[in-house]
Amino acid sequence: MPNQGKTDRRVLYTKMFLKESLLELMKEQSIDKITPTELCRKANINRNTFYTHYYTPRDVLAEIEADFSTQILETLRSKFTFADIDISQMLKEICEIIYAQKEFCKVLLSENGDAAFLEATINTGKMVFMDEWRSAGVDLDEDEMEMFFAFIVNGCIALVRKWAATDMRDPPERVAILIERVVYGGINGMAAAKK
Repeated sequence: MPNQGKTDRRVLYTKMFLKESLLELMKEQSIDKITPTELCRKANINRNTFYTHYYTPRDVLAEIEADFSTQILETLRSKFTFADIDISQMLKEICEIIYAQKEFCKVLLSENGDAAFLEATINTGKMVFMDEWRSAGVDLDEDEMEMFFAFIVNGCIALVRKWAATDMRDPPERVAILIERVVYGGINGMAAAKK
């Protein structure tokens, strides 16, 4: 039984080295240009070990992304219920998670990042935000609400990208406040336009 713990620890270390090495490589090139050989060389791991755990570098990235998504969703589920959601606190929590995963998020938000993952992550909170906006007085049909969501989300992504480009010097709380201003400025403008 002690060997099982030792093996698990080795597997965790191997995966950790592969993940860290992949993020380093993605600072310079897109995931689709990174080969298993290059990743193994960077992580100082042989190819047989790599293939024991993954098929491609994209599989390593998928595991990093899944861990990140799980962390966000678990944090949000543990602190908020759908009926009693505090958008300000939720944005602060998300910004703190982004800050804690700084290296991954800087890569994710760079030109070499996985745009499909970013979009999927944002869409997980789509209905929560749309319901919140409706309760704040935004009275739009579904197509208009989709366009409004796209506008707000892209503004927020641009803000977080700028934060990442400055090595996240500002504290997460300040970024959360800026995002909240963007969101509620848009909501207030849309609600006023419908009156």
